[in-house]
Amino acid sequence: MQVVLFLAYPLLTHLAVAFQRPWLQCLAVSCACAGFLYAPLRRGRLLAWLGLALCAAADLLLIQLGDGAYTLYLPSIVIPALVLSAFAPSLLPGRVPLITRIAQSIGGPLSPEQVRYTRSVTWVWSLMLVLILLVTLGLLLLWSPQAWSVFANFVSYALLAALFVGEYGYRRLRFPQHTPLNFRAFLRSVSSYRPH
Repeated sequence: MQVVLFLAYPLLTHLAVAFQRPWLQCLAVSCACAGFLYAPLRRGRLLAWLGLALCAAADLLLIQLGDGAYTLYLPSIVIPALVLSAFAPSLLPGRVPLITRIAQSIGGPLSPEQVRYTRSVTWVWSLMLVLILLVTLGLLLLWSPQAWSVFANFVSYALLAALFVGEYGYRRLRFPQHTPLNFRAFLRSVSSYRPH
């Protein structure tokens, strides 16, 4: 159900922008909040339900004040920026690149070739996130809300998914002995990574 809530967010956001329907925007924001609060909501925690109600009420208030669009625009900037803040600093001198740390947690010590490769992949992810941020900001400032919505809610996710799947395929060919045999196992091992 949590996945459904997160998947509903970009679709509802796009429909809200395309059809100029504030109630769809409020529903989109509520789905995102419910996705983040899913575990405590499911356990019936009163604070989580109050948080969800507050989130919806704040969005409705912003819509009434004429500033409701910001609640739709901000995640498309803030989320890639937060992810970039995990990737880019790890490329600084003296740091271990993020993808290198993840690969080490999956398969143990890496060869020098694997270290170079994972550093390069960390660069690719960082550059992709910068590109997504620049295009998102460019569309918001210079184009139209509809163009922004198509890119932010569909194209950017497709680009990230293609990079993730493509990198797994390439890694599987280049380092077969150090890469899980199937994509599901790879996904599970990556998602189990916890920074120290």
